Amino acid sequence: MGGAERAGERQEAARLSDILAGQAADAGALAEIYDIEHDEIREDRGFYREWARRHPGAVADLGCGSGRLFAPLLDGGATRIVGIDGSPALLARAEARIAADPGLAAAHAAGIIALDAGDVRRPHRSERFSLAILAGVLAHLDGPEDALRALAAARRLVEPDGAVIVDVLGPGGLPEHDLPLSIDWERSVDDRRIVRRSRIERRETPEGLRVAYATLTDVVEADGTIARLPASFRLWYPSPAALVDLAAEAELAVDATFGSYDLDPLDADSERCIVVARPTTADPRMG
Repeated sequence: MGGAERAGERQEAARLSDILAGQAADAGALAEIYDIEHDEIREDRGFYREWARRHPGAVADLGCGSGRLFAPLLDGGATRIVGIDGSPALLARAEARIAADPGLAAAHAAGIIALDAGDVRRPHRSERFSLAILAGVLAHLDGPEDALRALAAARRLVEPDGAVIVDVLGPGGLPEHDLPLSIDWERSVDDRRIVRRSRIERRETPEGLRVAYATLTDVVEADGTIARLPASFRLWYPSPAALVDLAAEAELAVDATFGSYDLDPLDADSERCIVVARPTTADPRMG
């Protein structure tokens, strides 16, 4: 392999571990937009709080982003939370979230919450966890091979009686056709008006649905100044059957599948595809 090929692989690895890498817009500004959009998601909080309660102990939040799940995991009784993400901008937002929340700040000061800059496919952690979470992560990987690496890494992180939760869009939540550039949402934040537009181009492949997702966000300041933030993402969504097969290949036995955070059965109309699995073999390092 030549130097150019190795450099290309390194760049691709960096892109996959940091979802904001290589964008034309400032990563910090995109991370803020990420928070504005994702912080409104609340329907999954009770689900993750309950799974933290069912698996008391330490939790690895793989691809934690800005730490949106830290509070429900802590409320569920997690004795330690390690958030791992490859995006420095999102980890900076996680630090700000922790500092602004007295409960999270106290947990962080006590060593209960820790942040780790790393690749979810290759987390460098020696400790073991009762629960490992991959929420919304697989879509940002490059297909089955990278997903298998992430699943195998999660399996190595959990204790023999621990659980791995994989949470992706379900069949009913995926786009059925291409979508032209159109307004997704508008928000008023701190005297600014924020308008987010997006475009979707989809492609069916044997390994799952490939989606080219482009966004254009206008941030309108009070004085009328406009900052335009473009971004583009290559997303991949496995079918539920393919995800179960990948889990088995990663030596994870599927205990349950759900089509919603209310534990509805997974079917062709499900908005979510949630897989709960456990290790089928112990990590040799545990011996």
